[in-house]
Amino acid sequence: MALAPQGAAPANTYMETAAVGVKEDLADIIYRIDPAETPTVEAASSNNATQVLHEWVVQELNPAADNAQPEGFTAAAQAVLKPIRLNNVCQILARTVGVSNTLRAADVVGGQDEYNRQIVLRGLEVKRDLELAFTSPLVRTITDPRHMSGLPCYCVNGSRGAGTGVMPVGDGSNAGTAGTLRDLTLAMVNAALNQVWTAGAQANLAIMSANIKDYFSTLVTAAAAPITLENIYNTSPRAEITAVGAVDVYRSNFGTIDLAPDRFCPAHQILFITRDHLERSPLTGRDMVNEDYARTGDNQQGGVVYEGTLTPTAPKANAWVADLNQ
Repeated sequence: MALAPQGAAPANTYMETAAVGVKEDLADIIYRIDPAETPTVEAASSNNATQVLHEWVVQELNPAADNAQPEGFTAAAQAVLKPIRLNNVCQILARTVGVSNTLRAADVVGGQDEYNRQIVLRGLEVKRDLELAFTSPLVRTITDPRHMSGLPCYCVNGSRGAGTGVMPVGDGSNAGTAGTLRDLTLAMVNAALNQVWTAGAQANLAIMSANIKDYFSTLVTAAAAPITLENIYNTSPRAEITAVGAVDVYRSNFGTIDLAPDRFCPAHQILFITRDHLERSPLTGRDMVNEDYARTGDNQQGGVVYEGTLTPTAPKANAWVADLNQ
């Protein structure tokens, strides 16, 4: 039961709503929720490119064969399996900003120089853009503005949807052909990991959207057992019981895979990556560079620039499962 309100303030009471000297209550912190995690970029080691067209060579071995030679045999030269020469294109990613000198001099929330603060934000945005470029099935182009091929364009392992679905050639020159959307299954996952292992690698990272991560957890917990309990009920001393409905690591027949949800990768796909065979190749001197541009008036203009490409040093060490409903 609420109490009845008291009477109104007496006449001529000087109140806060009419005062002119009340200071504004504005927190001296700028809050940011937008994320900056980029699991594919962070998984790739760094190795500089020296030309806009970045090339590398991949050597494969002849298949194992029944090899029984006669005693005292006369050597005959066998056919040489030539290395494969691959390439990708250095793409320029840039985010720019302009701030008036008046705003730079003003007392703003956070107490920072607004230009410097904006430069930090632009750097985070470029990193997110790079994550999208690495994980997208976009095909390289050397014409200006240049564009790199994403990792899916180098994947021959994995699968696309039924019907018209065709995997890429695997040299970065195309992205294959989309097929009919289908639900993710553990059979698809295991088949892709099997292909990577058979080729000689062992995938250890899976990049996927939040929807696929959620669906993957459902698949694994349903296939393996009911919800796992972290603590056994009758332990001594008694401990709280934690219900686990998520899967962060998948132990397959072909290795242990870290499952990484990625906010910036395209939907409807999973990338299985062998970390040792993925490189980020910035052009020398162009790795997340802060640039100050020419003054055009009473302001400061600048930006953050990254110029580089993706280098899958052994394309068969990765796999791509695409055309998923999730």
